[in-house]
Amino acid sequence: MRVAFIAIAAIFLTVTAHAATHKNMLPKSSRPGKKILATITVYTPSPRENNGPGTKSGTAIGTRIRPGIVAVSRDLLHAGWDYGDKVRIKGLGTFIIEDTMHQRFRRTIDVAVPNLAAAKKIGKLRNIEVTLLESEAHDADS
Repeated sequence: MRVAFIAIAAIFLTVTAHAATHKNMLPKSSRPGKKILATITVYTPSPRENNGPGTKSGTAIGTRIRPGIVAVSRDLLHAGWDYGDKVRIKGLGTFIIEDTMHQRFRRTIDVAVPNLAAAKKIGKLRNIEVTLLESEAHDADS
């Protein structure tokens, strides 16, 4: 009985410690100011591009898809980038991370645009400098 209690307590402490990891405790490479070269693609609010026709078109955090937001590849989220963080994409501007891309993508950022014409104007860009900026939520923590 005592061994079971110790094992359960150890598991609980491990899970709690992992869940309590704060963004400010992440490695320096994940902190604001980090620059990477990424592939930039674009997407629209069209249901055809987001989970198929007939589905509600929204982001991973439940907001609507609109200009000013981006979806990032999951490797960037695993590297410490987070929903609500701002990113500056060289030549395009500053955007807020509110969505996630399919797991097959790496070092890719998908910029939300209002329609297909705007998507065609930007196209697909490779090796573009992207800078992780501080989010408004994290600014309040400082």
